[in-house]
Amino acid sequence: MSAAANPFDHFEYPPAEGGSGRHSAAGAHWAARAPQRPNDRFDLKLLPRSPTWRDEAPARDALARVEREPWVDRMANVDDGVEVRLADRWLEAAGAQLQEADAGDERLAELAHGQRFSVQFCDVGASQALHVGHLRNLALGNALASLLVQAGAQVERRSLILDELSATSRADVDRPLAREQTLQRLGIAFDRVFLASDYRGVAAELSARALALGLQPLSTHMSAVAYWLEAPGLRNRTSVHICGEEWISQVVATRELIAQLTADGHPLADDYRESHPTHDVFHGSVSMSELGIASGEQSELTIDELCEWIEAEIDADPRCERALARFGSPRRIAAQVALGYTLVRPARERVNLFAEKLLRTRESPGWDLVSARARDGRAPSSGPPAHDPDYRFAVVQSELHRQQLRLAVERLDPGPLARHVVALARWYLRRDRSDAVARVVCAALDRGARGLGLE
Repeated sequence: MSAAANPFDHFEYPPAEGGSGRHSAAGAHWAARAPQRPNDRFDLKLLPRSPTWRDEAPARDALARVEREPWVDRMANVDDGVEVRLADRWLEAAGAQLQEADAGDERLAELAHGQRFSVQFCDVGASQALHVGHLRNLALGNALASLLVQAGAQVERRSLILDELSATSRADVDRPLAREQTLQRLGIAFDRVFLASDYRGVAAELSARALALGLQPLSTHMSAVAYWLEAPGLRNRTSVHICGEEWISQVVATRELIAQLTADGHPLADDYRESHPTHDVFHGSVSMSELGIASGEQSELTIDELCEWIEAEIDADPRCERALARFGSPRRIAAQVALGYTLVRPARERVNLFAEKLLRTRESPGWDLVSARARDGRAPSSGPPAHDPDYRFAVVQSELHRQQLRLAVERLDPGPLARHVVALARWYLRRDRSDAVARVVCAALDRGARGLGLE
């Protein structure tokens, strides 16, 4: 293992028979964990996968091989495992590599290399303005697409506009332009946007076929059923649909109808063998209750109104000067704060968004990430960086990004990566750090922001 390699890879499980990847025999016997705070004695904790490891020759042999690795300085057995102190040379090399132009992103691109994804989100009515209730859908979809790109996948962002209801006012006609401007404000762009009305004819045919087969067609959104059956470019892709949990019953009914229409012997069986979407990601609702901005269970506050309020607060608060110097404009900061607010929460959990928390440290994940990325080192350095427990901790935490990204790809859930990145930001903000620590942490947080679509 080279000085620039990731030590956590050494402790992954060996691949299944016929699998591939960089694995070590140590992975079958030991798991590596990072401490939650800097420790003078060790940088990694090895936990045995078997409680009787002391009596098992393979586990002891694997441990001996780890001890001979060039990235290990020393190891010590303790009651609940083995403490590992990493070699100073490895730590400084890993820290330097993190600060290179791509912050080590190319090493992450093998995690999903060769995989193809379609991530669909922001399926809204043509006459709808994007309000706070849509914010979580946008944040989740954008983060999932971004982390898949960081992991090396080919990703297409999609949206379906439910435009079958005719516009009733001039404002309704202007909604598409307003929606596009909101997405630009958030830094979100779609590769392909589809209109439900383009599938109206197919929807009518499907309804007729369903009735002929004795099936009950859906009373609404048959065009959405037609879209999932007919939409181009989904073959040989993993298609992920992000939607609110209020649509669960509709999604279940749609899947059941598609399964019946495409079963063997049915008219569509020969033409349709791959079910889409392959994965549904449901999320809880977002409500907003803040006097002076909005109140109520289902706030109709628009995303633009929320971002404008955040921008005004940033302009008026002298504590935001460093963030403005780093990111250039209140608009860019407001987008990151708004999108980042819900990412650390479990997707199915309902979220109540309080405006007064949006620019409050340790209560607003997006703001914590912005603040940490904008903060320079202030504490004096004493000796080589590898002699500083904070520096050692920061480098090890940065190496954990790869494992959290892998978990996010496997689960199709940005949560693990978001929680890891925000935890590092909050640790960094607790007190002043040296310039060496600041450079490593900010490089790691910039990489984390890219992976979460918070740029």
